[in-house]
Amino acid sequence: MKVSEYHEEDFLKRYAKLPILNPYVAYPKIMEITGDVRGKRIMDLGCGSGALSALLAEKGAYVEGVDVSREWIEICKKEYGKTKNPNFTVSDGTELDAFDSENFDYVVMNMVLLNVPSSEKVKKIFSEVARVLKKGGKMIFSDLHPICLAVKRTSTEEQRYGDDFSYFHDGAEYHSKVMLSDGSLIEFSDIHWTLESYSKWISDAGMCIKRIAEPEPVDGSPFPLDDYPLPEYIIFVCEKP
Repeated sequence: MKVSEYHEEDFLKRYAKLPILNPYVAYPKIMEITGDVRGKRIMDLGCGSGALSALLAEKGAYVEGVDVSREWIEICKKEYGKTKNPNFTVSDGTELDAFDSENFDYVVMNMVLLNVPSSEKVKKIFSEVARVLKKGGKMIFSDLHPICLAVKRTSTEEQRYGDDFSYFHDGAEYHSKVMLSDGSLIEFSDIHWTLESYSKWISDAGMCIKRIAEPEPVDGSPFPLDDYPLPEYIIFVCEKP
């Protein structure tokens, strides 16, 4: 299965501008869900440019930004390397061997799993996340809201599918054209996982879904988020008992 290439310099440079939904929709809701994180240990798995890692660190958390892309981690270290927090590490989410078990209060993954090319890898990521979480710790992850798959265009995204695409087909490939914070567009090659499969894989990993959030833009968000009739992100909040 083909996913977006996070090793190409031009692609990373454009993506570093951030999809407009991140600062105005996804990040504020994640910060609301995590609440007071002072002194908490948080893994930002699939940290990308490190923007969310930095926000969580500013709120007083100790943050480990983790990404499989060496190029992303190099960018993060250049951007945030003057401080020890957040710390950035190259690692595959299916093998978090560098981190001890029951070590984190939260693991966050913002729009990561739609870039994972196989169900076995998604299940392994959930298993590894459950291992590194403390008892009572939470996994918070986002994905494209299923309603976006039923319409051709939303406020900031446009989906393109092959003739054989089906919502019920785990691993189905599609393309998303996404608006960035400066109004320009970037296209991703993504993988679709059903809500039913997510719920089963989370349970199989020994966690449970505590909450599902459908974030809206924060007050004062710019165009086109001033008219936002459909949710574009869905956020799962899961707990390790």
